[in-house]
Order: sequence, then structure tokens, then C-alpha cells
Amino acid sequence: MRSTHSEFRGERGPIAIFVLLCVFGCERNTPTVQGAEMRAALADLASAEDIYYATNFTYSADQSTIATLTLPQGVTLTIENADQRGWRARATHEFGIEMCSESGRNDGSEAIAVVEGPTCKMVGVTTMQRDVRGRKIVAATPADPPAPAEVEAPTPATTAPSRNDSPDASTAGEISLLLPLAGQQTEDFGYPAPTIDRLAVRRLLVHRSYDALDLVLAAYGDSVLRDYRVEYRLFDAYAAFGVAVPAFEPFLTEWVNKKPKSAAARLARASFFRASGWNARGTSYARKTTSKQFQGMEYFFERCADDLAEAHRLEPKSIVAYRQMIDIATTKSDRASARVLIKEATALQPHSFLLRATYMNSLLPRWGGSYTAMAQFAAESAPYAARNPRIKALAGFADWDKGRVSESAGNRGDAIEAYERALQFGNFWQFRYQRGTYNSRSDQNEEALEDFNSVLSQYPQNDEALSARATVEYELGRNAFGEAKAAYFSQAFRDIALAATLDPANEEYQSDLAFYNKNIPEYAPPPES
Repeated sequence: MRSTHSEFRGERGPIAIFVLLCVFGCERNTPTVQGAEMRAALADLASAEDIYYATNFTYSADQSTIATLTLPQGVTLTIENADQRGWRARATHEFGIEMCSESGRNDGSEAIAVVEGPTCKMVGVTTMQRDVRGRKIVAATPADPPAPAEVEAPTPATTAPSRNDSPDASTAGEISLLLPLAGQQTEDFGYPAPTIDRLAVRRLLVHRSYDALDLVLAAYGDSVLRDYRVEYRLFDAYAAFGVAVPAFEPFLTEWVNKKPKSAAARLARASFFRASGWNARGTSYARKTTSKQFQGMEYFFERCADDLAEAHRLEPKSIVAYRQMIDIATTKSDRASARVLIKEATALQPHSFLLRATYMNSLLPRWGGSYTAMAQFAAESAPYAARNPRIKALAGFADWDKGRVSESAGNRGDAIEAYERALQFGNFWQFRYQRGTYNSRSDQNEEALEDFNSVLSQYPQNDEALSARATVEYELGRNAFGEAKAAYFSQAFRDIALAATLDPANEEYQSDLAFYNKNIPEYAPPPES
């Protein structure tokens, strides 16, 4: 027995040595809490590097030039090297026993880098870490969750792109499409707070900077497949073209003709045609809409569909194309096609909220759907909210619509109750906007102002919310005195002026702006230099 026991002890020695070595050197397939946070930080960096590369034709080793990274508590990110061919970075955690690394490489033929990793390996165990291992892992507390890393857009502009559209690094490096960050909030419900400035995108169009547009839009389009949080910036960029301004069509068509292989050009023009279609139809009920108006709508929608089909052929993975195709299917009450499209689109990016919200609109009763179908889709989407918490708001869409229907029927008590129920699923801007309009119609202007402020913190260039807030601010100004009066009137003027600039085709905005110019001209914003 003694001999057998001794032999067994002898066999344990190599096993113990292997286990000890593996603790310090083997790659982990199942990450710790700290490992997961480091992987997330590296994934954020990969998206930021993609977008920096789109306008600088090189990757950056300086985090400050590509992003304001709000890292999870305890995480340190180091970019070890970066050049035109790629980058390499590593992440460590103050309370972790791993180091994670990731790299990206690009031979210059692709819009985004081929990413290898992240991979994590054990690097050592301190006395303190041995004490907490297996008992307590130090991480951010639920009351103060780690903010996701910021995904930056191109570097700030100093001059407009040149008309010769030369895609050299100096011109590209001057492109900036992000709105300035208002306040200290760097993220909103899991998404980076600064979003795209639509007016800056339009300036690129009218300067004929088609190469720059292709680079930036392609970078966002590719990056969103890796990181769903880029989606608002991507869709806001294309929304810049979604206005029925005839003067934009020659630029868009020139872009399409000069860049026949550009999916971005087709998607931009499709956005324009879609907006032109709705503008041709008008906003009246069907019974008050003429056949000529419907014909105008169909004309533009057919041109929109043609561009979408070509864009989808050129770039089958574009979720922008999918979102617009779902919208077109909705206008035709083609629920079968919409269902196929949302399945294909979410296979590309399953955590997209905006794709799911667009499909949810196709399930509204007015488009042939039902509240039961909406509830089923919200339940089907619910598992994805574990990663993207904004998806929880889908469960509020049915109540949001019930509120609108009740308000239209004059059942105001039922309407406000429905809006409140919708908001229980999340402080989503669409729900706050509807409650804000309700409060405005009820002469509850201070409550309405709070709602519209919340909308615009989430969606800064929402022209409808800007117009609605201007109305509320004007009414509050009428009943205020001194500095308060001046503040309300000045902000109202700024809001309606911006709304009218964002959508010059909206006659209501232009009429309101003319009213302000006539009645409170002294509060007009100063002209831009």
C-alpha cells in the first residue's frame, strides 16, 4: 500500500506543475467578470479605429485622437502600436488576473480591419487576488454601472472639404460629423451620446465631397455590424438626405453617376425619394388625399425601391437598406415581406434596436397588424435586451399607439394612462414626445417642456421635437417677465430656426419661423459667421 501511495504521489507532481503553468499561461475560453469588461473595451476600440481609419487612412496609437473612452471601472487600455497596416492593443484590469489582447490588420483594400481576438491569458496572481478569488470579484456596482466605451467619429473639422473631392489624408482628417456633446452625459441608455450632425453631412453633399461621404458612411456601415451602438450615428447620417428639398436631387444623382458602385450613394438618394414621396402625399387622411397626391407618392416610392434594390445588390449586409426596405413593405401593408426582411437584417446585427423598432411599426393595426402581434414580437426580442437594454422599450410600443388612438378619439384620460404605461418600459424619446404633445395640448407647458427636453437629449436634431418645444417655450415666454421671458423667447427662436433648417420643405416650420420673425424679431439668433 505504501508503495502504491508513493507511486500515486509521483504521478501527481507533473499534473500539479501543468495546472500551475496553465493558471499563468493558458488562454481562457470562459472569461471572468473582469475579462468580459476588458473584451468589451477592446471591441469598442476596434470600432473607433475603423472610423478613424476611414478619414485618416491610418490607425491611431493615441486614444485621445479617436475617442473619449469611458472604460469600465478598473480597466486600463493600451494601444501598443498602430500604423497604416493595422493596430494592436491590450487591456488589463486592476482586480483581474488576466491580460486581454486584440489586433486589427488591413492591407488597404478594405474599409475595416480584420480583427484577431480578443484573447485573454492569465498573467499572475497577487496575494490580494488569491484572497478574493473564489469569494468576491471586485467590479462596478449595479448602482453605478460601467459606461460603455465611446465610439468616436472622424476628427474635428477646421475647413470644409474641397470641391475637387481629393481623398487625401489631410482633407479626410478634417472631416467631423459629430454634434458637440451637450452637458456631461457621454452615453444614453447604452448608446454613446454624441450623434451625427445632419447639417454637416449635407455640407459634404453640396460640396460634392462624394469620396468623403463614401468613406465615412462605409465605415459606419461596417462598424455597426460589430457594435450595435453605432446604429444611431449610421441612421442619423442617412437621415440627413431624408428631406424633400428638390435642390438636393442633382447632387445625389451626380453622386450616383460618378460612383456607380457606391451603395451609400444609392441609399442616400433612396432616403431623399422616400421623403419626397411622403411630401407628395401630404399628411391628411386618405379620404382627404387626392389621386394626384397618391400618384406623386407612388412615383417617388418606386424610385426609392429601385435605389434600395441596387444598394442591396451592391452591399448585401447594409442594415440601412434593410431598414428602408422594411419601411417600404410597411407602406404596402406587405407584412410577409417585412417579416422576411427583419429576419435577414437581425441575422446581421441581432442587437439592433432601430431595426426592431422599424419592424414594430409594420405591426401597428393601421398597417394591418395587431397589438397581439406587437406583443409577440416584443417577447421574441426580449432576450436581446440583456446586451442592449433599449430593446426593452419595444414592449411599450403597443401602449404608445393605444395612447395616440385614444387621444385622437377624444379619450384623453385613456390616452395619458397609455403613455404612462409605455414609459414604464423605458424613457424612450418616442414615448416622451407623445406625452409631451399631450401635455402641450393640455396647457401643461412646464411638464411638456420637461418631456421635450428629454426627447432632444436623446435625439438632438429631431425637427418635430424642436418645433414642439419652440411652441411650448413661446407660450411660457408670453407669461414670463424679464430675463425669464427673454430666455424662453430666445430658445424658442433658436429651436424653430433649427427645425426649419433641418427640414426646409416643412411648411409649418417655415410659417412658425415667419411668425417669430414678425412678432419677436429682437430674440432672433445671431447669424452664423
